[in-house]
Amino acid sequence: MARIGLSEKEARAQSIAYRLFKIPMEAVFRASTLSETRGFLKALVELNGDRILGFTAFGAGAAEIMTSVQIVMGAGLPYTALRDTILTHPTLIEGLIPLFSSAPSSPRFADAKAQTVPSGR
Repeated sequence: MARIGLSEKEARAQSIAYRLFKIPMEAVFRASTLSETRGFLKALVELNGDRILGFTAFGAGAAEIMTSVQIVMGAGLPYTALRDTILTHPTLIEGLIPLFSSAPSSPRFADAKAQTVPSGR
């Protein structure tokens, strides 16, 4: 398992609204070819923007997948930078394309006072 940034629990505790993207590892082509389909990829994206607030990978190659997300987060790039990039095939990292192409969940609010994350974060 690998994680960077906020978890859903941390976002709720800080009253930060977000969109959740999540896919099972079986949706990642390389995971299927390796017969390593247990797990998931999950990302929290700011509600009123495209910055990634947090990412969790559970499954084969989780740390390597997370590293690409970490670079995008550190550079302040939108999640679409990963979604729209042509990534090496076949790799586990290309699972970021179906993750960020999936329809996000309905906006998630911690409570009635949910806020967005300041851009300097």
